[in-house]
Amino acid sequence: MKPYEDLTYLGRVRRMRQLARVALEAYGLADMPFKFVHQAGNTLFRVYDPSPDPATSANGLFAAGQYLLRIHYPPYQAPEAIELELAWLAAMRREADLPVPEPVPTLDGRLLARVSIPGIPGERNCSLLRWLRGRYLTKGVGPLHYRAQGRLMAQLHNFSAEWQQPPGLTKRHWDWDALFGDVEGMDLTADEIWPLIPRQYHEPFQAVAREMGQVMDAWGTGPDVYGLIHADLGVDANLLFWGGEPRAIDFDDSGFGYWIYDLAIALEHCREDPAYFQYRDALLAGYAEYRSLPQEQLDRLDLFLSAWDVYLCLWAAAGAKLYPHHREEAFERLERSAAFVVA
Repeated sequence: MKPYEDLTYLGRVRRMRQLARVALEAYGLADMPFKFVHQAGNTLFRVYDPSPDPATSANGLFAAGQYLLRIHYPPYQAPEAIELELAWLAAMRREADLPVPEPVPTLDGRLLARVSIPGIPGERNCSLLRWLRGRYLTKGVGPLHYRAQGRLMAQLHNFSAEWQQPPGLTKRHWDWDALFGDVEGMDLTADEIWPLIPRQYHEPFQAVAREMGQVMDAWGTGPDVYGLIHADLGVDANLLFWGGEPRAIDFDDSGFGYWIYDLAIALEHCREDPAYFQYRDALLAGYAEYRSLPQEQLDRLDLFLSAWDVYLCLWAAAGAKLYPHHREEAFERLERSAAFVVA
């Protein structure tokens, strides 16, 4: 059998299909049809139950009898991180009826299945989620959508601030070290990455890092400022709409971070849009309907946006070093992000 690392992209997908079939046995879905969705890190399959129980639709929130099977990419998240994500999602569904993916337990009650087959190295962590109905917005985006997103984010933050997470589980922290230190998943240290940044950006980037350090030291990590956040939710990504209402998906990048950081990420994609300030005001107004943040935190929104830009630049510089064939693309991304910091 050809080693997995030597397979083509399609060859890896075909072999992952074999693992998916074994994983579905753990959920009692071994004979169900499924189709490949995507592979970029995690490998995703959409699973169909031909004879679904209508009760599983949760009043239209989920497509009855449809599931998302995730085969998690081993280096990205440790099992305890995935388990915390799944426990958090399950609690948000069970205790607050929030519009987020709902994990499906295995036949023996676990939220995470660990599967191995010949031809794929190691053990793979797999999880199954009910398929959330909704569509990405590709046109007609307006302030009302950002206001709706703000309402949803406030509800997510309210839940996280009060939720007692299971002991022994942890997830990444979007703190100073995560933003300006070693870039997770790149196997390069900060001391190796910072010299790769073009010289003209060193001082403005370091100024952002210094200011962020002062703010984070002053704020601490109490529940008034910090908790479990999505960390990648925006109208452009991971936010679906159905009947005008928003639904959040893909919590893979979630972790512990500042509430205001989550709001900053929601706006990073639209800063060049002429309606940016309308979108920002709408997002914050929707958020304020369910949760209030002190003005001191709101005043730091732009700083957290700049911190995200610096992080993207460090990530791009590391990528250019590790993957020379993507160097030009990586440095184009770096220049775009750096322009916001030095503007």
